[in-house]
Amino acid sequence: MRYKIKDSEIRSENAAKPASDAAAFLVNWLRKRESTPSALDYGCGKLRYTAHLAHRSKHIGLVDSQVQIERTQRICGEYTSVKAFASQKWPDCTIQNLIEFWSCPARRYDFVLCAHVLSAIPCPKTRAKSLRAIRAALTRGGHALFVNQHTNSYFTEVRKKPSSQPHLDGWIVKSKYGVSYYGILNKESVIKLAKRYNFKVEDAWLEGQSNYVLVSKGKT
Repeated sequence: MRYKIKDSEIRSENAAKPASDAAAFLVNWLRKRESTPSALDYGCGKLRYTAHLAHRSKHIGLVDSQVQIERTQRICGEYTSVKAFASQKWPDCTIQNLIEFWSCPARRYDFVLCAHVLSAIPCPKTRAKSLRAIRAALTRGGHALFVNQHTNSYFTEVRKKPSSQPHLDGWIVKSKYGVSYYGILNKESVIKLAKRYNFKVEDAWLEGQSNYVLVSKGKT
């Protein structure tokens, strides 16, 4: 997604991490979760966790910005696009760009993973669209897991830089490589956001530098 913030363009697709950088705890949790007919990877990036979702769900959905889905990049060791790689790996998967998904999810899912996405969004309106659409895409008995960093030593160094500007939950930083947003959402902030958009919080915990908030759709 591209954001215009304080006269700068933030290209969030540049922050996507490869599958080789998947967090061990989250991988283990996903591979041990209860099986569901379908699962959605919201903000799928470079498919860091998609294969682990597929381990417990037959049908997989992917959502990210149009540029992230279509551009050629290194995906699991191959130079390809998210769309091309996923279509070959999971032939019946559902792929939507963010604009399409916000307007109308193509289907409903029994489980939604939203990992390190909310804290990377530098715009409250976009966060709101994301949370509303995720809730709309959940089945009545479905669950969503929100994962966000609540602390990071690198982020601490970033905010000390003269070029850093406070913004939302973090900082906007300019460098020779472009403009980046580094956000921190602690567990309490994620719970508050979830409740604001009518999710029912089922569980919440910390593991390492990340917080995990498991929610259900709650009352319709």
